[in-house]
Amino acid sequence: MRGALALALLLAGLVGCAHDAARPPEAPASYHHNLADYRAFQSRHPDVVDPNYLPFMAHLVPIDAPRSRGWGWWSRDEAPPRERLVLCHWSAEDFPLTVHIVPPELDPGLDEFASYEASDFVAAVQRALSIWQRDLEGVVSFREVPSPGEAALVIRLLGEEAPIAKQDIQVLGVARTGSACQVVGGDAATGAVDARFRVPELALYMADQFGLLLPDQVEKVALHEIGHALGMRGHSPIPSDLMFAVARDRISRDGLGAGDLNSFQALYSLPSGTLYVDPSQGGTEGPDGPLPGTARAAPDEEPTLDLAPHVDPRLGFELQLPDGWARMETRYGVIAVDGVAWDYSASFQLNVQRYDRVAEYLERFGAAHLGGSAVVEDGETKVAGLSARRLLLRTRYGTREEFTLLATGDGRVLVAIAEAPAAHYPVYREWFEAILGSLEILREDMPAQQRDYRE
Repeated sequence: MRGALALALLLAGLVGCAHDAARPPEAPASYHHNLADYRAFQSRHPDVVDPNYLPFMAHLVPIDAPRSRGWGWWSRDEAPPRERLVLCHWSAEDFPLTVHIVPPELDPGLDEFASYEASDFVAAVQRALSIWQRDLEGVVSFREVPSPGEAALVIRLLGEEAPIAKQDIQVLGVARTGSACQVVGGDAATGAVDARFRVPELALYMADQFGLLLPDQVEKVALHEIGHALGMRGHSPIPSDLMFAVARDRISRDGLGAGDLNSFQALYSLPSGTLYVDPSQGGTEGPDGPLPGTARAAPDEEPTLDLAPHVDPRLGFELQLPDGWARMETRYGVIAVDGVAWDYSASFQLNVQRYDRVAEYLERFGAAHLGGSAVVEDGETKVAGLSARRLLLRTRYGTREEFTLLATGDGRVLVAIAEAPAAHYPVYREWFEAILGSLEILREDMPAQQRDYRE
């Protein structure tokens, strides 16, 4: 992700996890997830809903193998099999998935003032399992068994401080997913495969560098790692998702977010072994966006907004967003993107912040918004009948970011952030102006709504 959308969503955090290093984390180094491949996948599976991070759930498996040797075998003088990204998960017959939780042996030296017992942390993992069952509404289920030998999945709770991995991040959970997806049959010519999925064990650490974790913190770590055990090979690129690699948002989340729900429900609606993409045929985009010569064209039609406005009674506003753009509700407002959340051509978001004046908001967040960017325009405008400040930035990523800020007079500052590639900004600007032109500020019962928001 880039620019304003990343800034609005990204909250650096503590919780990390590690995976089997025997394979690349998601795809060969030459391949980068991109919208073109995702749209091709969507055309084959039109029931898949957005937002989701299905491409980042995919596992690398060998597809083409010498006929004489069958699947997964080749001699030294033969070319190794080509790998493809497939979606992989437990079969319906595996549920309820048998689980054994190994209690931690807590080191008293971790926190001499802690009053928690091993059973408190076991209960935290049990709650995490229940949340997955509850939120996915029976798509997955678990049955706890008394011994590891009876379990398809063993969850080990380690009463010790978590190790420190790269970039000084402590790894609080470990899931071995590198070889979790195994091809057991299929047609090498067409690429259709039957895949068997197994993650036999998870490990969760009960302490970080500050001492023993709280049970609710262990619950959040367990929620994330259970997601890997259910089929998530990589990580979501969206920081607000449960399955993002490192996200402080997990601490306040009571379960799965919309992206998590959509992704896992879609995963289990597809057969295990469903082809996502052949990396050797994809890779039209680089990690920072379209490669030279492949940039997407901006829309050439007149701005068309959705007839039904997006109404947010929590924060007191409504507006019309572009027809067909993917949208995501957030704690502070709404985001709409022309594409998908992890690969888009343009984005618009409206955030509501609890400040009396625009100047107060900019004093707190101005450096974060402006860092590394050049101010191209700075002036006054009118939005929803109110005076507003408008800033246009030239970013280091070759995009234009447009900030429109207005104070409502009742303790709120509305911050609209629009972003598009520099070459296409003049066209997208008409769309951004149309969205802002539809904005209505709701004032009825705002004291009660603001009270809910502030809590």
